[in-house]
Amino acid sequence: MSNAIDILLATYNSGPLLAAQLDSILAQDYADWRLLISDGGSTDDTPERLRDYARRDLRIQLLEPAGRLGAMANFSRLLARATAPLIMFSDHDDVWLPDKISRSLRAYQAAPDDRPKLVFTDKFVTDADLRVIAPSHNRMEKLNTSDFSLNRLLAQNAVSGCVMLFDRGLAELAGPIPECAVMHDYFLTLVAALFGRIVYLDEPTMYYRQHGVNVLGAQGYGWSYLRNRLRSGREAIRERLFRQADQARFLLARFGDRLDPAQRELLTAFGSLREQGFWARRRTLWHYDIRKNGFLRNVGMFLLI
Repeated sequence: MSNAIDILLATYNSGPLLAAQLDSILAQDYADWRLLISDGGSTDDTPERLRDYARRDLRIQLLEPAGRLGAMANFSRLLARATAPLIMFSDHDDVWLPDKISRSLRAYQAAPDDRPKLVFTDKFVTDADLRVIAPSHNRMEKLNTSDFSLNRLLAQNAVSGCVMLFDRGLAELAGPIPECAVMHDYFLTLVAALFGRIVYLDEPTMYYRQHGVNVLGAQGYGWSYLRNRLRSGREAIRERLFRQADQARFLLARFGDRLDPAQRELLTAFGSLREQGFWARRRTLWHYDIRKNGFLRNVGMFLLI
């Protein structure tokens, strides 16, 4: 199989942060890649910056403008246009280490499997000026990177799209990403849990820049995390879980005849959370051992849903 890689980059008002990310991709020690970029309707100088980079390197290809798109819709659009055997996502405001691609590829090749496969890595968490705040995002967030069973992923995704490498088999299974998906990378992770293999490389391969307006940023973990979640209100917390339930219901509808009985039972039960009553929701979570990462997150989930 060819090891050509399509890197999918979604931009929106990326401004001065964009150059550092594009330069870090151009500086990779692995060169067999194509960078597909979709802009989600920027109103700053992002389109001009992109055209300038595309003129410099023919591997950078810009999709035609499609108007205002959210992050998930933008990445879904890119995924539909990818044709390479291997695929990676890229956020517009991060910076890749020079060997991010090659290390991810080696981890992929070191885990032979006939099933669709997804590899992901750790990342440094930095401030806006790329000063390291935490040497490990996954340890900072207390994420479980050893158990990727379906009941461990239904209520919380532990896999970030910006550090993923996955194959065409998984992309074809997961696409098109449905509108009910919580996020594109979350949906891909669940499909990988159902039909493929998830491999974790416990090494940071990029700088995860925190600058105050991240779509999804590092939140940390501890009592301050629980306090901030409580401030968002019970309805917001419940609706987040219900959206995850809707996502599970869609997986059941799309793949029902390909699932084993245990998978169907789990998705059926979790997918009906929105319709269940107060005690029934808790019985479902307890019976199927559906858990988030960390004691405090689970306390919040069981108390507030």
